[in-house]
Amino acid sequence: MTRMISTMAATALLLAAGSATAAERCGAQTHSRFGETRAYFTDVLAACRPDGYCSVVVALPDPSGQAAYRQQLRVARPSAGAERLVEFVAAEPMPSATGLPMTLTFPGQTIDLTQRVTPTSPGTNEYRVTDAIAARSIVSGLRRQRLVRWTYQTASGRPQSAYFTLNGMSAALDWIDCMAAPVRAAEPPRRGPRARA
Repeated sequence: MTRMISTMAATALLLAAGSATAAERCGAQTHSRFGETRAYFTDVLAACRPDGYCSVVVALPDPSGQAAYRQQLRVARPSAGAERLVEFVAAEPMPSATGLPMTLTFPGQTIDLTQRVTPTSPGTNEYRVTDAIAARSIVSGLRRQRLVRWTYQTASGRPQSAYFTLNGMSAALDWIDCMAAPVRAAEPPRRGPRARA
């Protein structure tokens, strides 16, 4: 029994050490919540789960306190090497059944999302960009810009705009990439050709 407890404790320590090593290697002050390793980068929260799913999130607070947030912008990477998913969530005001028309505006550029997003499930208030080229373009813009405006159609029939500040977005995206990168063991030194006797 004691041996089993010792083995379990050693395994837990090794797992914790591996997680801490990744977090330290990626250069951010981290904390754990809901089973995730999390780090803040100015306006952006980055988080990685043990299964490899990582995301960066900018959420606009709800001043009334009725909801955890009003709107949310999320860039997720389901696993190492996977394409990034760009997602939006509207909690207050709630979107219409489709949330369309929908746009995303960076300084000097507007992307019409109307034909490029779908709800993540029927009747939901969460939308995913389904056009891979548009998603890559959006992530590139999120890295370069300081502000983006998301506009969607509300249940009342009026358009609603949410302004997301992007300070820290590029660093947060780099951090989740680093967290997913495998730690490479030091290669053994290469030996030169043997001298013939």
